[in-house]
Amino acid sequence: MNYDLLINLIIIINIVLTFSANLPLAGQTFRKKLQPVLTKPKSYLQNVPKYISSLIFLLIIAGLFGLGKIEIKDELIQVIRTIFAGLYVLFSWLQILAAKNLGEFYTQDIVIYKDHKLIDKGFYKIIRHPVYLTQILQDLFAGLALANYLIIPLTLFIEFPLYVLRTNFEEKILTKNLAEYKEYANRTGKWFPKVRILKTQI
Repeated sequence: MNYDLLINLIIIINIVLTFSANLPLAGQTFRKKLQPVLTKPKSYLQNVPKYISSLIFLLIIAGLFGLGKIEIKDELIQVIRTIFAGLYVLFSWLQILAAKNLGEFYTQDIVIYKDHKLIDKGFYKIIRHPVYLTQILQDLFAGLALANYLIIPLTLFIEFPLYVLRTNFEEKILTKNLAEYKEYANRTGKWFPKVRILKTQI
């Protein structure tokens, strides 16, 4: 079996389908940008993480043509790469679902609108940053599926730390401007669901 061809097909088809699914979100984001803004802080964290994610996306496209590919012959590793391609697909669609959970408040900017509301549904019932988490995971799994020595370190050592910094900065803005955010943050996990230990009475 030609695993490289299979993995490339999975990634190409997914890119086309997710691009189509993202079009309504893009239109919604554009309309929201016309609404009155309460605050939009200036920081390199507004754009640099997005630029890195865009660079990784371009490297994924380039990786389909072999740029940065590690040559692997082992059959088991080829199968594992195919599983990683499936995980890339999974997390790219989970990201779209997470963005849809935000509805009209979905934006790629750190911004507080005058009519801003806390979203506490879907993925946001259990974690606070599912869009960023799924972005990192889909990029990592794409890099692993393509066996790409450019994408994997860029995701782990640049994109991930930048999103950690961005979430910290974003949460300060949200806590300052949304009265209910502190309580929401106490009962939800930042990146992963909080583990609640049930106490039983004897």
